[in-house]
Amino acid sequence: MSYRIQVQPEAGSLLRTFAPHVVLRLGRALGDLAAALADGEQPDGTELHVDDCVMQFVVNHAQRLLEVVHVEQREALQPAWAPADVPA
Repeated sequence: MSYRIQVQPEAGSLLRTFAPHVVLRLGRALGDLAAALADGEQPDGTELHVDDCVMQFVVNHAQRLLEVVHVEQREALQPAWAPADVPA
């Protein structure tokens, strides 16, 4: 039997602001996690990292439920530039 996936309303609202290709990648990762859970595997943590996004989830084994509780898109880290006014 497989796991159901449920997305909390706040997380769903945030997902609607992401680019379609990002949502597809997150959905694929979430589907792979649900399939792994159904095969008896245990997740390493409570977050999925895809590109620059983090999806937090909770697993309820008794109800066979994978619940997305939060998602955020983080900016890629910018290189640290030395200030232009530093004397040589």
